Amino acid sequence: MKLAEWLVLRGKSQAEFSRDMEVTQPCVHFWVNGIQPPSSINMMRIYRLTGGKVGLKDWCEEFDGQI
Repeated sequence: MKLAEWLVLRGKSQAEFSRDMEVTQPCVHFWVNGIQPPSSINMMRIYRLTGGKVGLKDWCEEFDGQI
């Protein structure tokens, strides 16, 4: 599942999620809009915060061919 989908399903804003992640809202914006992938550590934190719904496979699909 893409992070954007998870946020919509949970009714969370990028700002709320950024506070949960302890990162800036622009970081979350970059991840959600496919501008830049999160670091490996943040990918693991996202995986945990989403209960395993957003994982490495989802990021690979999102950024396939861009990295």
